[in-house]
Amino acid sequence: MEEYLAARAGARRSELLIVAGSIVLAVALIAGAAMLVPTLNDIRKRAQITLDPATVKSLPPDVALMTKLGTLRALAIDVAFQRMEELKQENRFYELMQLSDWLCKLAPRYPSVWSYAAWNMAYNISVCQYTPEARWLWVENGIKCLRDQGIPYNPRSVTLYKELAWIYFHKIGDKLDDEHRAYKTELAVDMQIVFGDPPVGKTPRETVEAFRTIVEAPRNWQVPEELLALRPQWQALYADLQSVDLHLDKAFLRFLAIESARASRPDIRVAAAVEEEPTPQEKLRAQRLAVINNGKYAAELPELVAAVRSHVIRTELHMDLDWMLKLMEDPPWVTDEVRAEWHERYGPDADLCPVDWRTAWAQTLYWGTYGDHVTLGKININAADSMNTVRLIFFALESMARSGIWIIEPNYEHPNHSFYQALPDNRFIKHMQQAYLYYGKLQFGTDPRFVEGTSGPNYFGGQRNFLIDSIQQLYLAGGKENLEEAKDYFFYLKKYDRELDAKHSVKRKYLGTFEDFVFDGMLEDLDTEVRAQMFIAELLHRSLKDAGNGDAEASVRHFNEAKRWWNYYMRDKKDLDRNSRRKLQPIGIIRRDVAFQYMVTPTNSPRQKWLVWQALDLPTRQSIYDKVHDAVAEQCSRYEPPYDPDKVLPEPPGMEEARANDDKVFDELKVYDPTVHQGEKINPE
Repeated sequence: MEEYLAARAGARRSELLIVAGSIVLAVALIAGAAMLVPTLNDIRKRAQITLDPATVKSLPPDVALMTKLGTLRALAIDVAFQRMEELKQENRFYELMQLSDWLCKLAPRYPSVWSYAAWNMAYNISVCQYTPEARWLWVENGIKCLRDQGIPYNPRSVTLYKELAWIYFHKIGDKLDDEHRAYKTELAVDMQIVFGDPPVGKTPRETVEAFRTIVEAPRNWQVPEELLALRPQWQALYADLQSVDLHLDKAFLRFLAIESARASRPDIRVAAAVEEEPTPQEKLRAQRLAVINNGKYAAELPELVAAVRSHVIRTELHMDLDWMLKLMEDPPWVTDEVRAEWHERYGPDADLCPVDWRTAWAQTLYWGTYGDHVTLGKININAADSMNTVRLIFFALESMARSGIWIIEPNYEHPNHSFYQALPDNRFIKHMQQAYLYYGKLQFGTDPRFVEGTSGPNYFGGQRNFLIDSIQQLYLAGGKENLEEAKDYFFYLKKYDRELDAKHSVKRKYLGTFEDFVFDGMLEDLDTEVRAQMFIAELLHRSLKDAGNGDAEASVRHFNEAKRWWNYYMRDKKDLDRNSRRKLQPIGIIRRDVAFQYMVTPTNSPRQKWLVWQALDLPTRQSIYDKVHDAVAEQCSRYEPPYDPDKVLPEPPGMEEARANDDKVFDELKVYDPTVHQGEKINPE
């Protein structure tokens, strides 16, 4: 018994020693772990798996609260994701949106939740709406989800930059959505309010310098008092603006945009009825204009407006003005060696990138390049997303080369009713080619398959197709400089686009001359009467679009190109019977039909039609006037204030005789050589 009690007492002492030792060890381990917390937190911040108060200041209370749930937060995230998938399958998108909003607050530094939420709004919810206004609202909500929240919380996540650039390019810039035109005009009108009217007919240097005034305007202010502390000389102007209820915000910029549009309209509107007693709104507008047009503020007002634009771009669009200017003035893909070569060949401004910030492609270019810039070399880079972000840079530049010149007549009351027209901008072709070479080497320079001077194995197919199309685009545009640039691309392809045989021999299509290469490509559009008719009609339509945009020189070039290809196709067919299916109508008749279609198409604005009507030859106007007048009159009535159809389409002289002798007008068109009178360049504004 005594031995048992002694053994039991010994066991108890051993147990106490073990417990005491364990406690001491646990305390030591906890203390050691506590010493590692700062290091671990630093790693978590750099890996973007926790909120960094230094990066995201003044978090909203709901986000801050959600991030303090500890272990329960991970469980809530799992449950939320499961529920979101169920709601998605059931097409309950509004509940899904609310749940995704909570999920974003639970995991604000988890990029996938922001991507999911933005995609849900821009794609799933938007297509369930029935009006273009409602659809745009949700597309814009998706953009704001990433731009205003997701990216500020995750500034080094290449995934979010890629997703935002994709929404701009695909949802707005592409044509797959039925309401893509509404999205384009909504975005363009909103951006025109913020950035102001783009310089019309300006050189790339003038375009960059106009934007520089915004970049160099005072930035370090949030409220007007801070701005006035920086610029005390603006006190009087600010007081006068306040007296007519104009504040330093986007509403002020909108008023300026509306008045600028009114001032630039040609005198082809229906004259407004003069009221004996002005309405309160008219009185306020007159008072505001009196302040805006006050001569004593002629120097101060543009500077103040530039400061307001800078403020809105920084605080509402969350865009980096310095990076925007760099894209226009010193694009990343234009190296010093390339710049020197371009200056020598194309002039001192060839390296400038005159971006029109109103377009979806400009926004794609910004977020793609900026995302690539700020995430380069970061810990959490997703290789596929990084490569696809660069692809979006290519997509943006290609879209700008194909349709980067935007003519828009904004409707500020109903932006999706605005007229717009997009034309190719050959200035971006050389930028696109250089971007392929720059980013290709950056991404694949260490790949064993990489060939110096190319864009690398993953990008070369797209580069080749772009250059082939660009050669034809530059050739049709005409002009010595365009032809020289097109020849450069031909010889580049001849050198690098080789057969995949042991000797990498030159492909057969490059063995002939440059002219042979261009001809072979275009002859595919002339192999049948139907395709030849479409090809020539498209050139004639382009000629009319140029005339409608006030560029008479380009209009003449495209008409002459159409005439040239008409003669080529008809070189061995002129003696055929006039009813032969292989024979084209006379080019004057084709142009008449193209002009008719241009005039009745509602997406061409009355102002463009007014300019085209002045450029058309008399027989063409006489032959289509009666057929298009009613349609144009109906379209003019849709605008507010409406256009006057008799000013847009004044009746051509000699119409009574023309109506009585239709056959004579038709015969004149068959033999008449209709060309656009070049004269002085028309200013569409």
